[in-house]
Amino acid sequence: MTVLPALVLALALGGLPAPAAAAPAVKIQEVLGGPAGYLVLRNAGTAAVDLGGWSVRSCTGGPAPVGLAELPAGAEIPAGGSFLIAAAGFGGTEAAQLVVPELPGDGQMLLDHRRVRADAVAWTASSPCREREAAVACPGLAESRDAASRDTDDNRADFSCVRSRT
Repeated sequence: MTVLPALVLALALGGLPAPAAAAPAVKIQEVLGGPAGYLVLRNAGTAAVDLGGWSVRSCTGGPAPVGLAELPAGAEIPAGGSFLIAAAGFGGTEAAQLVVPELPGDGQMLLDHRRVRADAVAWTASSPCREREAAVACPGLAESRDAASRDTDDNRADFSCVRSRT
């Protein structure tokens, strides 16, 4: 069967398939590990994103990430906005939308409501949270994406060291 008759047959039987839904553009924008650390999620998209049911996992040296936080029903990031998850010892002036005991380990992973990996960052080569190459370690500083939340799926290319929010 040639392409044209196959297309005509597909249209006759039910029309064109629905386009796949675009993945939300929520990214890990900035992270500082530890008991005074924080994690900033940023919505780089053009529509608000409901974070209810999303989760964050920490990579703590084991073969798989461990649960850190479940984002509550009603949590939302407006287009271009951010969501701050802060450790209990966070000393910044921004109000956290969610507080956790600490941000342990050598990386963090964001899972969407279907438990599909939406984004991740790590600063050690052995971390299961790493995307391609690990980000450069930033002792005393935070790891951050650029203002456009560029994501090439390579932590070394996407993250740089910045002064922390604490």
